[in-house]
Amino acid sequence: MHNPIIAIALATLRKHPTGFDEYTLIKAAEFAGIFDAINSPPELALFQKHFLTMNALYQLQASFWEDEQLYLSISAMHIYLESHLETHLETQHINAADFISSDTTTQTLPQQSRNEALSSYYLDWSQYDNADEASVSQLLNSFWERFLNPQQYNEALAVLEISEQSPDKITIKRQFRQLAAQHHPDKGGDPDTFIAIREAYELLT
Repeated sequence: MHNPIIAIALATLRKHPTGFDEYTLIKAAEFAGIFDAINSPPELALFQKHFLTMNALYQLQASFWEDEQLYLSISAMHIYLESHLETHLETQHINAADFISSDTTTQTLPQQSRNEALSSYYLDWSQYDNADEASVSQLLNSFWERFLNPQQYNEALAVLEISEQSPDKITIKRQFRQLAAQHHPDKGGDPDTFIAIREAYELLT
């Protein structure tokens, strides 16, 4: 299920290129009105905001790794994008040859067992306390209906250099992949531009 906090996380990465904490992201999501439909008691509402935030981060972690081989490090106090795979491997004391095959499509996300457990938990919508999938979907879809106004839509098209007004998903994905490869940080591209491209892609899809 597409989580709108992914776009907020990308915008926050652009604003804080060295990283940020979970609280900063939750406050940004609150400012954007993502949590307006939550009417739960305070403690439950706090859990729901936390779950939605972490769900978005782990979705983004998986997509960054699958699409660009970039690792999003996630903790409550520090969330940041590692532009070089080797940096992550060195900090985790992992040999690249231990998990990277010659076929890049079979590369797996490097995670310690605890991170893997957290990822599995936060990507499982059944863990969202006192809410079923339909209610979560309604909450997130209502945000997109309010958030993605014509100006933001057109700006996203411009970032992806798409001239047609209503491109299909294939066109959007093709443009994203071309521009992401061109501006990839590991290939000397500008990280801010790279994240802006990813943000536009998330908004349009």
